[in-house]
Amino acid sequence: MLTIAIVCGAGIATSALVAEQVRDHLASLNREAHVVQATVMDLLSRDFHADLVVSTVDLPAALGIPQASGMPLLLGTNPQVTYDDIDRLLARIDEQGTA
Repeated sequence: MLTIAIVCGAGIATSALVAEQVRDHLASLNREAHVVQATVMDLLSRDFHADLVVSTVDLPAALGIPQASGMPLLLGTNPQVTYDDIDRLLARIDEQGTA
């Protein structure tokens, strides 16, 4: 099963809000994924694995994990932008067969 990490600075309140919206979006697509809250430090750990990151903070591309911005979800400005990015990245992951 895919793992989607929701990353914010502290990995607590902000990521909980974004994680719930991502779970709801995936459920609306009948798509299963393990959605976890994480910190930037978690991403740097050798023991941490995620197939996709939705983040409210800037992350270096060098992490090598597909990323979508969670700010539109957090701010409520245009959540569809994040949902479209998630869908596009999940489709790419499906095509590559890495999930």
